[in-house]
Amino acid sequence: MQNSKYIIHNTTYRAFTFIEMLLVMSIIGILATVMVVVVNPAHQLAKARDTQRETDIYSIVATIQQYAAEHGGTFPDTDGDPDTSNFPTTLTCIGTGGGCFNLAGAGDGTDSIVPTYVASLPKDPKIGSTEDSGYLIMVDANKHLTASASGETKTITLTK
Repeated sequence: MQNSKYIIHNTTYRAFTFIEMLLVMSIIGILATVMVVVVNPAHQLAKARDTQRETDIYSIVATIQQYAAEHGGTFPDTDGDPDTSNFPTTLTCIGTGGGCFNLAGAGDGTDSIVPTYVASLPKDPKIGSTEDSGYLIMVDANKHLTASASGETKTITLTK
């Protein structure tokens, strides 16, 4: 008789159990929740809008300064009289609405701010409109130009 040997392979399969999978998913969920609370996307978006407001304020001031440099130091106005100026001397909103200064249409008749110096005036990223851009402008007695915006995380003011 022939001596035959049978070889039995003992294979084991390694896999995750259902409980292990649930545990890992729970840990990932907890970590994701903690990260959302730590990062606070609403606050980050508010800070981004404030950065946009700051950029807009610098742009508005630079546009007015360019106009003044090319017009003998006079600021753009809307009264149509070169001997007088109705540029705001107290903080006034920029826009076409009542009580606001229409900076976009201001100028000496041939050179208006829009479109000669800028394609369009910036507006507050959250509340700005054509009637009220959400930005304020003024010039004081010493010809210092001030622009301001109420941000969500800070008040933005630039005086030059």
